[in-house]
Amino acid sequence: MVPMSPRTFRSHYDVDTPPPGTHLCYEVYDHRRTLIASGHLTNSDEDHAEEVFVGERFRESWRTCAIVWYISWSPCDHCMEMLTRTFLRVNPNVQLHIAFAKVYRLTSGGNIRALRRRGVNIRVMGMNDFYYCWNRFVDTDRSFVPWGNLIPNYYQASHWLNITLSGAP
Repeated sequence: MVPMSPRTFRSHYDVDTPPPGTHLCYEVYDHRRTLIASGHLTNSDEDHAEEVFVGERFRESWRTCAIVWYISWSPCDHCMEMLTRTFLRVNPNVQLHIAFAKVYRLTSGGNIRALRRRGVNIRVMGMNDFYYCWNRFVDTDRSFVPWGNLIPNYYQASHWLNITLSGAP
């Protein structure tokens, strides 16, 4: 895996700025919980980051695995529908865990709940996730310095996710 620059990480994951695109850091674990693959990617001109992972990075040998995504935005409806209607249906033994940094304003509650019904663990990235991603995916010797709005964003996004998952309007 080629690590990303600190600037790339900040431009995508900083909760105070709209990212230039969706960024996705991933880890794939086998049934023994051994890390077998990791990397990061962003959306292409044609595909969202989630589609790039499914179309270009996912391997047949991973059909029984756990995948962890650290993603800059909550998934859009198009990607959630692709995951629930196609990817997870074809790969029922894949356990998908999604942690997102920011709420994408067009993420619908119905699709979030559909992901959860399919067994996807979806949550907001907390402080430990940002530290972990910085140390795991970023090419730097410097320590991660959280930006000012990280904690308030976490609580606001978690509140949104809890209300969304409960089905409240």
